[in-house]
This record gives sequence, C-alpha cells and structure tokens, in this order.
Amino acid sequence: MLSKLSRTPLTHLALWATVAAFTTTSGCKPKKEETVLPEPEPEPEPEPEPEPEARKYPEPPAAGEPRPVNFPEIQSFTTDNGLQVYVVENHEVPLVSAQLVVRAGSMDERLIADMAASMLGEGTKKRKKAKIDEAIEQVGASISASANTHDTSVFSRVLKRDLGLALDLMADEVQNPVFPEDALKKLKDQQKTGLKAAKSDPGTLADTLFGMVVYPPGHPYGRPLPTDEEIDAISVDAVKKFHDTFYRSNNAYLILSGDITTAEAEPLVKKYFGKWKHIEGEAPANPLNAFKADQYVHPSKLVVHLVDRPGSAQSEIRIGNLALARKHPNWEKFEIASTILGGGTTGRLFSDIREAKGLTYGIYSQIKPGQAPGTWQIWTKTKTKKTAEMLTAIFEHIDRMRSAEPSDQEFKDAISQTVGSFPLELETAQQIAGKVRNILTFGLPSDYYKTYRDKVLEVSKGDVQEMAQKYMLMVPHIVIVGTASKVEPLIKEALPNAEIILYDTDLKPLAK
Repeated sequence: MLSKLSRTPLTHLALWATVAAFTTTSGCKPKKEETVLPEPEPEPEPEPEPEPEARKYPEPPAAGEPRPVNFPEIQSFTTDNGLQVYVVENHEVPLVSAQLVVRAGSMDERLIADMAASMLGEGTKKRKKAKIDEAIEQVGASISASANTHDTSVFSRVLKRDLGLALDLMADEVQNPVFPEDALKKLKDQQKTGLKAAKSDPGTLADTLFGMVVYPPGHPYGRPLPTDEEIDAISVDAVKKFHDTFYRSNNAYLILSGDITTAEAEPLVKKYFGKWKHIEGEAPANPLNAFKADQYVHPSKLVVHLVDRPGSAQSEIRIGNLALARKHPNWEKFEIASTILGGGTTGRLFSDIREAKGLTYGIYSQIKPGQAPGTWQIWTKTKTKKTAEMLTAIFEHIDRMRSAEPSDQEFKDAISQTVGSFPLELETAQQIAGKVRNILTFGLPSDYYKTYRDKVLEVSKGDVQEMAQKYMLMVPHIVIVGTASKVEPLIKEALPNAEIILYDTDLKPLAK
C-alpha cells in the first residue's frame, strides 16, 4: 500500500412537378351548323410535394453496469538513503516505465527548475551527452526530463531486459550532471524566443493574467511572464545550487510500472541509486506555505482585465475564480457541477452558446487542481463584435447553475459519463503510475482511486446547486484579450457596472 501522503443530409427531395396534359382536338371544315367544341378539361391540381422525411435516429442503448474498477495494490519500499519506490505490476508485455520524480518544480524556481531539468541530459561527470544518447538509442528508447509546477520528472520506457541500463543512465543524470555553460546559453536563447511567442499568443496572455489576478502577489500559481533580463541573469552556479538543494534521494520517489516485481526492482534500485546523497536535516519549505488562508480572497466588485492586443479579430475570454484544493472533500461534487455546465460537447455552455447561438467554436469550464486552492474557470473565444453577447450568455448560465438544481437527465448523464469513463483511465500500468503520482503530488488518501467512483455516485442534485453557489461566483474575475478600442464598448454594453483595467502585451497596466 502507499505511504501517506473532456446534416442532416439533406434528404434528397423528389420534387414532383406534374405537367398538365393538354389535349388538342384537330378541327375539320365546319358545316352550316356550327359545331360547338367541348370545353377543355380542367388542368389537374399538381400533386403536393412530399414532406421531407425527418432523420430517424435509433434509441441509444440502455446504460449497462459500470465496468469494474481495477486499481491494483501498489507495492512500495524505501531505500536506506530515503528514496521511496513504488511498483505497479502489469505483465502483459515485457516493458517497464521508470519515472523518477523530484519534489521541486517551477513553484520553487520557475526558470531555474526548467533549465536544470533540460540540462540533465547534456552530459555527466562520467559520460558525455553523445555517449548517453548513443547508449539509450541502441535499445530503441529515450530519456526525457521536464519541470512542472510542483515537481520535476525524469522518464524512460524500455524493454524489461534493458531496465538496468535505463536506471543507470537516469541515476547518472540526476546525481552527476555537469551543466555546461554553452548548453545554458542555448536554453536562454530558446526561452527568450518562447517569451516573444507567448506575448503574441492571446491564449497564453489570458491564462497568465488570469493567474495573476486570481492569486495574491508573488504566489507561485500566479506569476507574471518573465523578462529577457531575468532569463539572462540565470547563471550556471544558480542552476547547480538548485540541483544540489533539491535533487536528493529523500526528496524524490521512483515509480516503476509494467513487467516488474518488487523483488526484481529492489536490487536494481539499490545498485544505481543507493549512493545518492540525501538532504541533511529538513528539506526547504514548500513555498505555498507562505500564503495563509485569509490571503485567498474573492473579488469584491466586478472588474474586467482587458489586454490590448491590436489587430485581434477575436476576444479571448476567461471567467472564473478561486475554487478548492485537489484534496478538498468537495472535489467530486464540484467536478459534477462543472461537467454539467461545461464538461465537453454535452455541457450546457457548448449546447447553447456554441450549438444554438453559434458564438464560438468551443466553450468549456474546468477545475484546475493544486496543492493550494486551485481555480475554476470558463474559457472560450468569440468574434470581437460578439463579445457583449458572449458575456451576457455566460453570466446567464452561471446564474442558472446557482438558481436551480440540474434536470434529472443532465444529472444522470454527468454521473454516468464520469463513472463510465473512469475505468478507461486505469487500463495500463502507465495510467496507474500517473494516478500514483497524483496521490503523492496532491496528498490524496492512498486508497483514493479505489473509492473514487463511490464518491461520485454519492453526489446529489442538491450538491450540484450547492457547489455552484459556492464556487461559481456572480462576481468572478474576468480576463479578455483583444483589440481594446473595439472590445471596451462591448464590455460596457454587457456589464455596465464593471470597472475595466487595461494592460499591454507585457501584462503591465496601462494608464488611462
């Protein structure tokens, strides 16, 4: 067991046009008596056009019994130097995935965390980059590393017979990287190029500004875009310091999934990771701990944060607010509420705003998980001239969710969709490993996924309305990216009492 912690073909119409049959009678030379010609027969009435046949769809099959949930027992052990190891067995194919996770990510050092991860494969004290690449490519595999918000992961997937090689190379990368100066310079250039692209992308601008206005200043979940100067200021020494601080055996865990047993895993892990240094004393504090509950506040008035992106033909829109942490007991209830409103093509938002009103190509609502309170938001885009109509429609749907329980059918559909799709998330060893990682990242109970479906089935229609009232606010944060001179009057039309704050594409407020 684990330790704690989304034409009608047109029917071809047979157009019937009946041609009148005119009968002409040949005349002959009249006699003295005048021959009276008969009246022509009246033209027959045209036959009525047949009504187009309505497209008939078969009734969907009745929902069957949910597939059984097969979340296996997860075996685990801890090495003498504190590395936690989790083994997910699946012996269908002779493959093993190895996922080493270090508990440090962009929330600790947003730029440096990514650079450290990217540079792990640039060579070690034992091997040049070319040797690492050659060794793993010879067995038809690869090693990748990336930093996320909460952690950093190093991943490889190999045939069972090559697991030792993969673990050897992974261990070497995390324990002995050299972080060459030329590789860092290349990464800086890539980051600055990516920053330029981010500033030109309306979706990135909207998402970044949404985080900035939702969270208190300095919060790891709501950081502004970096600057070229901040990127240039990063040194090799700073990267090494980050590595030396966080890349330690007792600040990491390893998930092995596939054709592997605990008995087979233990000697391999000890061989390659047994000498990895551990953190002496306490690990650095989670930066989220610096933010107290009273700092997570909702807006007191309606404010629209408008990014002026001249030339935009559309308005990129985000509407939402702080919601709840991933481990909150209300998660499953709110998940169903969000699904009913905007969970894919069956949600109210898509059915009405996209299908009926034709205001957008796509519109959805989503909950973003976090160790601290995450966010709930509606995201979409629409033609600039439709901005007012879009805003009005969205607020109508939020109000409707808060004002009444869902219908029996949409509630049943949301529950069935969530319960029915869940087993599909547990079909492979890699999927199971991903769930294990969720448990460890967000502090979920070790049996969370064994009981998840039961929690969903306990949700009621009343719960859905309660969650909407609590987490879908009528005074949310609103972020729009578009051509300000055209969008601003439309915002005032839809939301006449809202304050509007203008930003440039660096996400700096503009003086009015």
